[in-house]
Amino acid sequence: MQLDNANFQKNMRRFGRGFAEKRAAAVAQIDIFEDLREAAKNIRNRGLENLDAYLIKFEEMAKARGTTVHWAETAQDVNRIVIEIAQANGVKKIVKSKSMVSEESGLNHALEKVGIQSIETDLGEYIVQLAKEPPSHLIAPAIHKSKEDVAELFQQHHNLPYKLDIPALTKEARQILRPHFLSADMGISGGNFLIAETGSVALVTNEGNGRMVTTVPKIHVAITGIEKVLPTLDDFSTIMRLLPRSATGQAISNYVTVLTGTKGKDDIDGPEQSHVILVDSGRTAMLGTEMQEALRCIRCGACMNHCPVYQNIGGHSYGWVYPGPIGAVLTPNYVGLENALDLPQAATLCNACGVVCPVKIPLPDL
Repeated sequence: MQLDNANFQKNMRRFGRGFAEKRAAAVAQIDIFEDLREAAKNIRNRGLENLDAYLIKFEEMAKARGTTVHWAETAQDVNRIVIEIAQANGVKKIVKSKSMVSEESGLNHALEKVGIQSIETDLGEYIVQLAKEPPSHLIAPAIHKSKEDVAELFQQHHNLPYKLDIPALTKEARQILRPHFLSADMGISGGNFLIAETGSVALVTNEGNGRMVTTVPKIHVAITGIEKVLPTLDDFSTIMRLLPRSATGQAISNYVTVLTGTKGKDDIDGPEQSHVILVDSGRTAMLGTEMQEALRCIRCGACMNHCPVYQNIGGHSYGWVYPGPIGAVLTPNYVGLENALDLPQAATLCNACGVVCPVKIPLPDL
């Protein structure tokens, strides 16, 4: 169906080329980029090979700083824990920053069923929420939408005049979302990484919504997979030399935030309650197997930005949360091969994904 959609094909070609070209330019700025890839691979391997110890260390340090740590074995556990926190605190409205793990659990739908409003505030996530669609890319959720598509959605849902000027559209989204930040009872975010030595959650974003969600509401809940743990802040700094360059072609993202514990007595902002939900949901089953290498993924999206299959069929064709080459590996492992039989076949084995992966995941082999 998508192969015959001229508008979709135009959108994908425009964005796909842009990401690949910007990555190439950003990588060329670093003479030791391949050395950094090897270092990052080793950092991620060290975290996975000692995952239990680093998770226990993270929990210990996070608790010492006032954070409550929850363990979720399944996606259903994620929803249950969030709802329990919300209902115990009388939460009626939640603002969310981008969280792929919450997409795994269908959190927004679960919250809606119990009468809690959940509003996506990342611009791309907000657009696909209005369209009642899942994200189609790890870092650019609405990559498949044109400005005309967005203009129609905004006119329909905002009851404001139709406009095609992109700055005007983003200003309109800001005007609609800003009151929600100030009136929400809870903020939910993902977590790009967990820092074991400090008990911190690290967020890497290009929009200020991440900081609004994590500091303005009285309650902050971070939801992230257990495989995201890094031993030290030094390890995080090494990974950060690779992540934005691989994702969007930037030397550094606009916002790099390290969240540690609850609001202190001298702090002017920050949550009164801090929660971290550590999610398994199929991850430990991959440890110690030939599939463990896929858990190194840092969710940059480079593999799909260079994948000829993804660029032609888009993320929704992969049928679940994770599209592209990494989705063809993770989805069968997370939800069962019987539920994703076609995905491993959706590859040319050209190895473009393996060449650009910043942590050297051998995706065609997997």
